[in-house]
Amino acid sequence: MQDAENYFESYRKAGEILKIIKDESRKLVVSGYKLVDLVEFIENKVIEMGGFPAFPCNISINSVAAHYTPNLDTDLVLKSGDYVKVDIGCHIEGCIADTAYTVKVDESDDDLIKATQEALKNAIATVEPGVKTNYIGKIIEETIKDFNFNPIKDLCGHGLRPYVLHSGITIPNYNSNLGTKLKEGDTMAIEPFASTKAGKLKSSEEVYIFKYLQDRPIRDPSSKKLLNVIKQNYRTLPFAERWLEKNYTGLKINFSLRNLIRANAIYPYNVLLDSEGGLVSQAEHSLIVTSSGCEVYT
Repeated sequence: MQDAENYFESYRKAGEILKIIKDESRKLVVSGYKLVDLVEFIENKVIEMGGFPAFPCNISINSVAAHYTPNLDTDLVLKSGDYVKVDIGCHIEGCIADTAYTVKVDESDDDLIKATQEALKNAIATVEPGVKTNYIGKIIEETIKDFNFNPIKDLCGHGLRPYVLHSGITIPNYNSNLGTKLKEGDTMAIEPFASTKAGKLKSSEEVYIFKYLQDRPIRDPSSKKLLNVIKQNYRTLPFAERWLEKNYTGLKINFSLRNLIRANAIYPYNVLLDSEGGLVSQAEHSLIVTSSGCEVYT
């Protein structure tokens, strides 16, 4: 167990890595760039700089809101005018930094992108001990609606704990009825999403990201072995099918993953889409609540 000083220092180190990678990766979000090359660049850079990916890099385009990452054989490329949401995670000894930005390919930021940027900025300005999370959601909702867009209510900010990406605290993107009071030392990510439509989501059947849940009796030897690989390598953090494709080619990856989902041994993060085909933007920072406000560490 780390002491408190080293604990927060690990969060800060993870955040410093992401600050650099955000700047470098933005330059690659241009028309013609392959999605798989973008996520591989980002994740490899995290490792090169001394961190580990806290989750697979999400590249969600246009009406895709969250949970998309390409497989190794994906040929998709970025196109001019695409709204590209890049969501990146890094951890140091389990201490997670989580940040995201949106780029309109080959164009400057427009109101849809500015809506989430401003919502994030205004939300962060409210953070201090004693503030309730639904008040932060109220500020996010009001800001996004001021730009004539709608917040996506099904997605939310979240607490961060060692090796747990979504823990404890929930920061809604709207004025919900219930909220919890923040306290000094809370570590969390705030992530507004804005939609050009009503902001409602639907779940796709596509799944590229998963998370270990529990050991289960598995008959198939390949699936059983893959579950052990997942548990040992990723613990409770999300992982990509692409990561397994690279390193464990002999384990019937796709078949085994479906087997493990059916056994309730792993959790599937289905790709999430705007249900009305609305365009979606996202902005995100991670922060630590301090005695007088907060420290943004991404």
